[in-house]
Amino acid sequence: MENAVQVLFQIVVLLLLWAILNKILFKPFLALVEQREKRTEGLQAAAAALTAEAERLRADYESAIRQANEEGAAAKEAILDEARRTREQLLNQSRAEAAEHLASARREIQNEMTAAREQALREAEVIARQMAEKVLGRKVG
Repeated sequence: MENAVQVLFQIVVLLLLWAILNKILFKPFLALVEQREKRTEGLQAAAAALTAEAERLRADYESAIRQANEEGAAAKEAILDEARRTREQLLNQSRAEAAEHLASARREIQNEMTAAREQALREAEVIARQMAEKVLGRKVG
């Protein structure tokens, strides 16, 4: 019977110790663990939200860069097209001016050649008359 009383006493002490430890140690520890889990879950949710926001911002940035590159390429092509048109206009204008200068120079040369021929014919006529007068010994005329 003494053993039964000792076992019963040990069970009572164990239950009393369990109740005290449960109130002083186990419940506060479990509450602390639960609080940390909630805080960790909140931080994980915040981290996931920040990651999603960062991904959205990266996608927006890449889209803006792509659009800027496309606009830049379009602007570059427009500038090149305008430069080509301007070059063609200048070339055509220069060709027309060169053709006009060439035609003007040809007309001037033709006029000078005509004038020189007329002058040469007049001088030839004067020389021929002078030669005829010398040969004939009289004035021709």
